[in-house]
Amino acid sequence: MFLTKLNEVLASKKSFVSDRINFASLSTASLLNIIHWVILYSKIKPSQSNLLLHYNVVYGADVIGKSIYLYWIPLLALILLILNTTLAIAIYQREKLAAYFINVASVAVQVVFLVASIVLILIND
Repeated sequence: MFLTKLNEVLASKKSFVSDRINFASLSTASLLNIIHWVILYSKIKPSQSNLLLHYNVVYGADVIGKSIYLYWIPLLALILLILNTTLAIAIYQREKLAAYFINVASVAVQVVFLVASIVLILIND
């Protein structure tokens, strides 16, 4: 049953967005990035004040800089989401499974970046 369903999904000629797996993972990754921006803006306003930007368990606080630099984290996550989505669209018609993996990896990337920002927000409060 699983193999027949997998073959059916892989053999379909759906567009990229109309495929449920792609739509769900793209929607989830986009929602996580929006949540990332909202949480960061609500907790830390962009200013010229200095904040802790990097914390290492071994050495402790090792990078301190302006709070605007903290916004590079969700920006980098957004850029990676756009690049991964573009790559997945480009290879979707030839290799659907690879596109699925790329889209699911985009969700994982968004979660990792969100957790990193939340840790920095908690340390700076």
